[in-house]
Parts: sequence; C-alpha cells; structure tokens
Amino acid sequence: MRKGLSEAILLILFAVIGSFVFEWALVFILQTDAPFHTPISGSMEPTLKVGDLLIIRGGLKAKDIYASPDNGDIIVFRNPSDPQGPPIVHRAIKKIYKNEKCYFLTKGDNNPGDDLRLFGWLVPEEYLIGKVIFVVPKVGFIMRVMDETKINIGGYVITLRMILLAADLAALFYLCLSDKTANKA
Repeated sequence: MRKGLSEAILLILFAVIGSFVFEWALVFILQTDAPFHTPISGSMEPTLKVGDLLIIRGGLKAKDIYASPDNGDIIVFRNPSDPQGPPIVHRAIKKIYKNEKCYFLTKGDNNPGDDLRLFGWLVPEEYLIGKVIFVVPKVGFIMRVMDETKINIGGYVITLRMILLAADLAALFYLCLSDKTANKA
C-alpha cells in the first residue's frame, strides 16, 4: 500500500509540474504572458467568432505588424480607454507615426467601415499584446467557462478550472491506488 501511495503521489506531481512546464514553455515560445485569448464580442465576425480560441504571438514591434483595411494583421491590445480591462481584438488597418511614436488604427471586421470614431481604436504600440497566429474554433468557450465560473471562499477565488484540476488529480490518485490494490489480489 505504501509503495502504491508514493507512486500515485509521484504521478500526480509529474502531471502538475508538466502542466506548469507546458504553460511556461508557451509563454516563453510565444513571448507573451497571455498566449491565449477569446473574443468576447462579435466585432470581428465573420473572421473570428465569440468563443474561438486565439493563439497570440507577443514580443512584437510596430515593424512586425502588417496594417491594411482588407487583410491587416489581427492584433490583441489593451484598451486605451481602460488599460486594466479586458483586451480587445481588432484588425490593424493603418500605422500612424506621431512624435516618433507608432500608433495602430484598428477596427473590427464586423464594425461599419465608415465610422472609425465609434468603432475604431488608435492604439499606442506599447499597448500591443500580440497578433493572432492561429485560431481554434469554439474551444475558447470551454476555457472562458472554466476561468469565469468563480466561487469566493473566505477571500480566495476558486475557478472551475481549479476544481476540475483537483477532481482530475483525485481521480488519478484513486485509480493509481485501486490499480495497486487489484494487482495484489
């Protein structure tokens, strides 16, 4: 029984460490602290839909972004009106250089083309999080539900993702122990 317990703990430890290593590797490879994002509005439809999972490449400068109204890069950036709020996903349609600083004029593909005052953003280069390099349709719904479903317990916030991870680890632990018990019989 003691050997089975230590093997189960070791297996769980490898799973948890592997998860952190994978996340760290993505942050390192994609050069952003936020390698995933999900659109929360329909402003980029039909190109991107609410619930798509976006893979983001960070560490970019203005020269790395192609800006064009038709096929410019889709970028993720902090909201110039509320930098602490949720990031915005829009197409870079033009680069503007002002006082030796670069700004991106952006617009959602689904927003009216002639009204940039209401639907466009003038984004300073330093607000750029990254550009979209890959889209996985509908998978973002799952991640959003897991991260946005929260329970407050004594000042701590627990997400559905944390609960599911704990349940997975408990199930793995149980299976390891029951497998060792079955092998002894």
